[in-house]
This record gives sequence, structure tokens and C-alpha cells, in this order.
Amino acid sequence: MQTVLKVNLLLFQLEINITKIVKELHFVAKFNMFCLPLAIAAFCAASYIVWLQLSANAEQEATDKARVMLETARALRTYTTTEIAPLLGRQQAQIEHGSESVRQLLDIRLPAAMQKAVLQLPTAHEQQALQTASQRLVEAARQERPDAPERRFLPEAIPFYAATEAFNFFRQQYPDYAYKEAALNPTNPRDRTSDWEADLVEMFRNNASRTEFVGRRETPNGSALYISTPIRVDDGSCLTCHGAAESAPAELVKQYGAANGFGWRLNDVIGTQIVSVPAQLAENRAAAAQRTIMIWLAGVFAGLLLLINIVAFMFFKSGALTTPAAPLTSVNP
Repeated sequence: MQTVLKVNLLLFQLEINITKIVKELHFVAKFNMFCLPLAIAAFCAASYIVWLQLSANAEQEATDKARVMLETARALRTYTTTEIAPLLGRQQAQIEHGSESVRQLLDIRLPAAMQKAVLQLPTAHEQQALQTASQRLVEAARQERPDAPERRFLPEAIPFYAATEAFNFFRQQYPDYAYKEAALNPTNPRDRTSDWEADLVEMFRNNASRTEFVGRRETPNGSALYISTPIRVDDGSCLTCHGAAESAPAELVKQYGAANGFGWRLNDVIGTQIVSVPAQLAENRAAAAQRTIMIWLAGVFAGLLLLINIVAFMFFKSGALTTPAAPLTSVNP
């Protein structure tokens, strides 16, 4: 038994076979029961593949940024060694030279000149008067003379200190990034390696050809990505402060003591530079990109599924909608 719906219009009559449409819709429903799970599986597979690629790209981007920061810190170390340290050394030497010149003037040259002038006077009374006046003048000048400057240790001339402090200014804008120059035997205790940093130093020591290591580690704040490079004693000037403690600058030993930061040797790996960033930053970036891509991909999948349903319905449709051409007079109201 079939159910037919007849619709009378002005010029023609429509007959809609409800039974056939229900059967065809039933077929489409069965078709979707097969096609929809495949579409969902394909969507999930695409989402997983997209996530893997975006996650890898985000980690690579974070690592590349860290590498640029590391190279910047290395350039700053070189600049400090070749430009800042010599400049500060010359300025300190000039101050010491000026102080020594003032001392010689007041203690040696000026008294000698005054004594020569006294001997040229004709009378003893005049000589005595000039001698007294010159002594008072010299004593007054000595009292006004500032104390001779003591040679100071200037941490701004040390590459470790300069690179770390410069990066601290950078972290004011990018607080998630961290930088450390970690050494097994540093002068400054803040630069001493932790356990995992010491393992990195040993790895670089045991593999002299390795110039970089990229890794991930777990921290109390979550997973972190990091990139590290070895710190090598490749300049003999480093041994001026870090060779034997007996030959180190007195001002350095006075500030940090003679127990740490000495005994380095040329070409030895003594530490590592490390830039780290929370892995959550890369994951958040990947997740945001994935959401955008998957929204568009879901729209594409939905459009394709709708198009397939329309084609299937039209392909299997057989006479559900007819439009017999009958004269208007023959149409039964």
C-alpha cells in the first residue's frame, strides 16, 4: 500500500509519493550510518595528524627563538671580552695613574721646587718665611687630596655577569624565557650547575664535536624546552682571573675568595649556556592553530557529507515526484 499526496496548483497537479520518499530517506539514513562513522574517523585522524605537525612546528619555533637568544648572549659575551673589559681596565688604570701623579706632585716635585726657591733667597729670614709658607701650602694640599682609589673588581667586565644581567632586562618583556650560564666551578655561586646542568657539561666534555643540545625536562611548573651550548675556555685572557688563585687579581680574590673559580685550563669545557622556555607556550600556540584549522576542516567535511547525501538521494530517487501535464479542466478539485 502506497501513500500519495496530491497537490492541485493553478496550471498543474503535483503528486508526491510519500511511501517512496520514506523508503528513500530510510536508504539515505542507512547510507549515513555507514558513511558518517567513516567521516568522523577521518576527521579524528586528520585532527591528530594536524596536532602532531603543529606541535612539532611550535616546538621548533620556540627552539629557534631560544637559539637566537643564545647567539645574542654569546655575541654579548664576545663584545664584553673584546670591548668592555679593556675599556674599563684602561679607565681604572688612568684613574690610578692620575692619583699617583698627584701624589708625586705633592710629596716629591712640589717640596723639591719650594726648597730650591728657598735656597735662592738672599737672607735667612726670607728663607725661613718662605719655608714655613711652603710647608703650610703643601700640608693644606695634602689634606684636600682625596684618598688614592683602590683597584676594584668590576663584574661588568666579566662575560658571565654581562650576559646574565643583559638577559634579565630582556626577561622584563619576555618573562617566560630563562637564561643561565652554568659552570662546574664558578667564581660567582649563582652560576653553579644543578644536577641536570652538570650532566650537560659532562656530555659536552665527553663529546668535543658537539656544539648544541636541545631537550625537554620536567620542572615543578611543568615541562620545559631548552637549548644549550658548551662554554669553553678559548681565550687565554680568561686564565688571568681563573688560572691559579695565587696569580688572580687581588680585588677578585677579596670579593669572592680563593676557593672557587680557579684552576681552569685552556680549551676546557667549564660550563654551558642554557636558554629554556615552558613547553606550555608552544602547546598553547599549537592548540590555537589547531582550533582554527579544525573549524575550517569540520565545515569542509560537513559540506562534503551533505553533497554526498544529495547525490545519493537523487541517484536512487525513482518517481517520487511527478508532474503530469493534464489540462486544467481535467483536474479534480
